[in-house]
Amino acid sequence: MSDSIFFVFLLPDMKQFVFLCAVTLMMLFACGHKTVGVLVVDTYNADSLKHTQEYIIQRIDTIYKYKDNSRFCSQRYLALDAEASQLSDELDELYIDSDHWIVGQDIDTQWRYQVKKIIAISDSIATVELVIHNFSDQKVVLDLLYERGDWYVDDFHTFYQEDGVTHELKEKDEIYRFIQNCKEQKKRKAQ
Repeated sequence: MSDSIFFVFLLPDMKQFVFLCAVTLMMLFACGHKTVGVLVVDTYNADSLKHTQEYIIQRIDTIYKYKDNSRFCSQRYLALDAEASQLSDELDELYIDSDHWIVGQDIDTQWRYQVKKIIAISDSIATVELVIHNFSDQKVVLDLLYERGDWYVDDFHTFYQEDGVTHELKEKDEIYRFIQNCKEQKKRKAQ
């Protein structure tokens, strides 16, 4: 019988690497005089590739090719959107008055977008700055959420000028506000 112990680890991300280093150290102390061998294999899998700037830009190209909420928005965005749409129908209130994909109601024949920069990438969140041309250039920031094995739009930030000051409009905040106002309106009607 050998006094050697070997471990093989497959590492898809840095968090697991740090965790397994700690486990390895504990095993070294626990094994006393025995030889411990550790083989670390980094599995450069599809998830790793999807967390690169190149892939995220490609994903934005796919998203803007189709401009479809049901295919390219996060589950939590879709749930919020569904709740707002239902309240809109119940109360006959206007919920959406422009299209966040094109940043407007009408589309310019010269409509286009350009990824300006990837602002941040983490395990589950990425932020992308775009310029969308729809009659004029407009800055848009997308919050992306990594879920279901890919990146999905979780929020749209648009910007507008008022009295020489640039203001940011976060779509999800506006949806939350709409839902809250509708719920308050329903309470008033019920009284």
